[in-house]
Amino acid sequence: MLDIPIRECQWIGPDQDPRRGPIHYCGAPVITGKNYCGDHYWLVYKRGTAIAGKKKEKAIDAEIESLKRQQEIEEDESYDEPIR
Repeated sequence: MLDIPIRECQWIGPDQDPRRGPIHYCGAPVITGKNYCGDHYWLVYKRGTAIAGKKKEKAIDAEIESLKRQQEIEEDESYDEPIR
């Protein structure tokens, strides 16, 4: 099995049913290492009670920011690589 990185958001949304026809993915650039863009990653993992939910929301927001910073660093490093 190939380990091909996913580059486009895999969110199909609540209004689509894969059993009833073709689906359309969000297609926005993903957060590095995740299957969703920043907006949909937050939606997918946002669950829980009000108190637990607020803690989880903060943790998810922090993780998204961390992943975005890492992605920016990786993109900056790729620009610094010499062209061969």
